[in-house]
Amino acid sequence: MTARRQGPLLAALAGLVALLALPTVTAAAWTDDAWFTSSAGAGTWDGGGGGDGGGGGIDGGDNTDIIDITWTVSSPESSCAVVEISTTSDTPVDWTITVDPDERPWNHDDPAQIQVNNGGQIQEPRTSPLVITGNSDGSGAFNEYSNNTPIVAGQVALVEVCGYNNEIPEPQPDDGTWYTTDWSAIEVSGSDAVCSTLTVQGLVDGAEDPFYYGWETDLRVEDFVEALEDADATIFYVSSDPWPSSGFDFTFEQDPDDPYLVHIKSGSAMALQGNGTTPPGQQTLEVCVHGSVPERYAFTLTP
Repeated sequence: MTARRQGPLLAALAGLVALLALPTVTAAAWTDDAWFTSSAGAGTWDGGGGGDGGGGGIDGGDNTDIIDITWTVSSPESSCAVVEISTTSDTPVDWTITVDPDERPWNHDDPAQIQVNNGGQIQEPRTSPLVITGNSDGSGAFNEYSNNTPIVAGQVALVEVCGYNNEIPEPQPDDGTWYTTDWSAIEVSGSDAVCSTLTVQGLVDGAEDPFYYGWETDLRVEDFVEALEDADATIFYVSSDPWPSSGFDFTFEQDPDDPYLVHIKSGSAMALQGNGTTPPGQQTLEVCVHGSVPERYAFTLTP
């Protein structure tokens, strides 16, 4: 970079870095229309998931066997489990199960946000893990939901546990077991921008693990800046598709030791589920840096 271009470029970058801010900035800092714009809205997702198995931090108490758990995962923040409960005891016993709010899909949720829709009740005061016991209506006739405790061997009680306002799925480690991340080559877009598209591919088999999971990756803004600098451009603003939506889609956080390094974390709308090649098994994010090229309406970059 020549000394003639260094001053204006650094001034523009100073504004960009100011919007990234220090050291705990999220997407909210990027929403100034003068710098960060996008054509995408907040985004939506389709519900999915379900299947039989375990998980969810649900365990049986004394004299309690969990036969199976059927999950319905409606969104990254909404899940229900129908738990099948039995015992090996030949004499009647009161069953208990526990639910750990720190486990997926509750995602460190407030215990008050988890509820029992049918088949039991949560013991108060609530603790972590939650303790759930069965229903007894005094009729004497066993019913899997309404009169399901005590139980003896051969009887199966059912209880439905739900969370409709779970915490956002936290990022899982980028270690090649949960997902892969790939940034496309930086390319010219239109007459005033250079862009790259991130593809995040989920690797988790949804039949074995129906829960949503988060991801994270890094972006080097410097690579975009250098591409525009090669075209003698002045940096104006950054855009993305989709829009960060104050963290609903994703968040940015500048590295405190490297102003050109940005950490990206998924929000609810861009969380992964399963390993399909369309959302929510795969998520994509385009990031562009826009600039102005003096006395030209278009430019090309030499690879």
